[in-house]
Amino acid sequence: MKPLLAVMTVMCLCVGAPTIQSEPSREPQAKPGNEKRNEEVLAPLTDAERRMDVSDIILNQPDFVADLDFFVNEGFGGFGGAERIARKGTRFREESKFWTFVGEIGKSSVRLYPQAKVYDEMVPPRVGSADGSPLNAKALALDSDITLTALGTEQIEGHKCIKIEAVTKDRPEKVYLYSAQDLMGLTIVVQVIAPKRSTVQRLHSVSLEVPDGLVEIPPDYKPIEHEKWTKLESAKLTYQGKPSKDYGVFRAPGGELFIWVNDAYYPWEYLYRPQHKTVEIEFQGLLVNASGTYIWQTKETEAFSSICAGSA
Repeated sequence: MKPLLAVMTVMCLCVGAPTIQSEPSREPQAKPGNEKRNEEVLAPLTDAERRMDVSDIILNQPDFVADLDFFVNEGFGGFGGAERIARKGTRFREESKFWTFVGEIGKSSVRLYPQAKVYDEMVPPRVGSADGSPLNAKALALDSDITLTALGTEQIEGHKCIKIEAVTKDRPEKVYLYSAQDLMGLTIVVQVIAPKRSTVQRLHSVSLEVPDGLVEIPPDYKPIEHEKWTKLESAKLTYQGKPSKDYGVFRAPGGELFIWVNDAYYPWEYLYRPQHKTVEIEFQGLLVNASGTYIWQTKETEAFSSICAGSA
């Protein structure tokens, strides 16, 4: 941290970019070229399979709990990760070693902090769009701009799966869903193929029995406390000697300032502590609105931060 003086004008220092550690992946389940290989080994559909309504298969996905592996290929490289996910009715759970979320698909989400036995409701919705997530595959069948086509069948880890192609009108990417017939049509693999990026998500250790409590807030958890920050509408900001035109400054009850700068060479977020005259790079999601949206993505004048909840 470096000293920083501030009177009427908030001055931000240029500091190095933070190192971000991503979650380690299990063995990647797909690499470039797998898409073509999968197409080549498809078995033709039987007459009974041809008569199936593809939309019904996707719309009537069963409840499940499973391990999820994913791998993202960006052409020049990629990354992956793993988590435990569950769906029961319209509710879901996502859990990794870093975080746990429960909520209602397309609506609210809540982050759980098991060690402290508290939860945070100021979290944006995590599941809902037609992006091919196994948690909400049926969103693809509900989108009138998406055409679903059964292509053939393939054995995946002992499950006979119908491969379904989802194509969106006027968009280049394609989504491939693998529906396991012995698991009530559950989508156990999703591939999203786009011009510059492809993603594979694969379910393992699947169970169709989901306890009610798994997707709910535990009854002994309490809501987390939040601190309210207020936007300083009259603040002026200079970055590297030049007045900024795209910035925001919020002040906490204790006097700390959260500062975001969007017209620098790279968007930055800082936390300025006037009592210590120090500045540090801060997580972009430190402040959110009541719906959980990062405050710098809104025009709102009140923001909230969670009071330390302990480890996830």
